[in-house]
Amino acid sequence: MAVVTNRSKNQTDRANDPAQSDQRQILAFNTLSKLAQQFSNRPDFGQVNELLVLTLSGQFSAPNVFAMIKQPGTLSLAPLLYATGKFRGDRLLLSQELTGKHAEYFLDKSRPVDVSELTESAETASLGFVLSECGVQLVVPLLHNDELIGIIGLGQKATKKPFDQSDLDLLSTLVNTITPFLASSYLFLEIAGLNKWYRDILDSVGQGVFVFDSHFRLKKVNSTGFRILQTFKPQLVHLSSVDRAPIGLVFQDQVFGNWVNRFKRCAMQPGGGTLENMVASNDEIKRIYNVHVSPVTSGSVLETDYVITVDDITDQKESEHRLFELQKLADMGSMASSISHELNNFLGLILGGVEMTEIALKKDDLERVKTNLGKLKTSVGKMERFTTGLMDYSKLEARMQLASLNEVITDVLTYITAQRKFSRTRVLSELSPDLPQFRMDSNQIAQLLLNVLNNGADTINETGRNDGVMSVGTSAADDAVLLTVSDNGGGIKPEVKDKLFKVNLTTKDHGHGHGLVTCARIIKNHGADVTIDTEPGRGTTFTFRFPLSRPDSAAEILMGETLPNKSH
Repeated sequence: MAVVTNRSKNQTDRANDPAQSDQRQILAFNTLSKLAQQFSNRPDFGQVNELLVLTLSGQFSAPNVFAMIKQPGTLSLAPLLYATGKFRGDRLLLSQELTGKHAEYFLDKSRPVDVSELTESAETASLGFVLSECGVQLVVPLLHNDELIGIIGLGQKATKKPFDQSDLDLLSTLVNTITPFLASSYLFLEIAGLNKWYRDILDSVGQGVFVFDSHFRLKKVNSTGFRILQTFKPQLVHLSSVDRAPIGLVFQDQVFGNWVNRFKRCAMQPGGGTLENMVASNDEIKRIYNVHVSPVTSGSVLETDYVITVDDITDQKESEHRLFELQKLADMGSMASSISHELNNFLGLILGGVEMTEIALKKDDLERVKTNLGKLKTSVGKMERFTTGLMDYSKLEARMQLASLNEVITDVLTYITAQRKFSRTRVLSELSPDLPQFRMDSNQIAQLLLNVLNNGADTINETGRNDGVMSVGTSAADDAVLLTVSDNGGGIKPEVKDKLFKVNLTTKDHGHGHGLVTCARIIKNHGADVTIDTEPGRGTTFTFRFPLSRPDSAAEILMGETLPNKSH
């Protein structure tokens, strides 16, 4: 055995000699001092451990020394290896792991042991065999806070002499002295690495991040935040320029206006809050930001920090403005097409009235002619009112008056039956005689019904069937009036149904879909909603629900708005 286990009297005396003990302490502290100085000059954990194994190699005249160290507090079994001589890069040593069983063994021993002792224990037999094969003779554990953080191994001395008791005592003293330093330096580097990691994350964020203490003095700012400040204060060169600066100096009133007061009011709210469209400007630059203020209280610190994130939305706002301008142009084109569609509906009504009047003249039915001319005059008046309101579509409003839905339906049905597209379609009506009147714009309701009936006739004609049927019904239910329009046409596909009443949606080869947009505006004006029951190949039923209770002034008609679809 390479290690002396039985002391002679002289050896015992030397071990108990105070002078020898003091010398060991001095050597240990000198070693610790060198390691600390190395780490202070350059906080590199690897170089510290390289210096450690070199120091041990020289101190014990052992050419081959290794330090196998794992990170404290982790579950990783693969340690880091630092070595001299033939131990450096040894594949067997590099393949070793420090397990929980190893920790139990060394915590019980906590002293330098001969490798042969490891092979005698089930917990460390495998480790002992590998170390023995590599030429390791002596192993000492690195223990800190009842945790095994590594082991140090020494090969044979250059003199071929065994390690005596004084070597063991010195090694124990050295290890007990330097182990806390090694553990602390590793944790220090881990914390430094985490800080750098957090800093890198903050700097990668597209928003400016400012952290203020409880007295609103700046603690941290990321690179984006500093660039925001530099935008208005180019004389700021270094982050240290604003370190610990009060918030009023960071966000100065002449650039950021009343930001600071708003920040503080927001910070006092539970959970903080968001401030939108905050403007910062100087003589040359103007930017727009969204800002969020969050109070953050650490569990171990009573004081509260405040995290302020600043998001530059200037480009977004400019894009929105350009999009708004383009949308206005698109709306103008959309409205022109929609107007054309509605005028065609009016002309269809007038044409139907003219044809019915011609029939009445041939029959010499002057009473019917008079009635038809009166209705034609009414239709022309509706058309005139419609065109008069087109000078500024944004001001089109529903003219709400108490009226009968049944009367509106009767007038519309009177004329559409004379149109060619309804020649193969029977139009039936089932109107409730007790239907209450409600406030409506009769012209707009007529437009709504015309659009739905025309679309229904078109889908019936597309099927090529000669037994087309459409029905219009009214009923009262739950403080509302219901209008149902059904057809036995081709139905609506699910993907089309969900998009009804959207801009430019059409299933017709020569259609444009603007009639459905008009319907959406009319329904919105009347506070109504629509339910759609449809089955491809069997037809569709629209149910419009008009509430009887409505405010006196109807909502403004907005071009392009979508009707909420409550279809089943």
